[in-house]
Amino acid sequence: MICKKCGLDGHFTWDNQHFENTGQWRLFDLNMERPHNCPGMKVEEASLETTAPRPLVKCPQCDPLKDSSWIKREKFQDHIKTAHFGFW
Repeated sequence: MICKKCGLDGHFTWDNQHFENTGQWRLFDLNMERPHNCPGMKVEEASLETTAPRPLVKCPQCDPLKDSSWIKREKFQDHIKTAHFGFW
């Protein structure tokens, strides 16, 4: 059987046990006695910069029930000066 994703010709069969457990089909390599992994088709790992959100801080002087009291850490000091001490 030929894998349609990577084009590799091998001794594959459909994994019925995996289908019964998960509802998804996958190829099982009978020569290696394990599920088929397409060579060269690795999933890219997401970088930390794209997955980790910027930390927000809660302004202790704003209304705690408002979502707008959550401020980016870089803008917190400017927010305190302009909103609570009156420095423009």
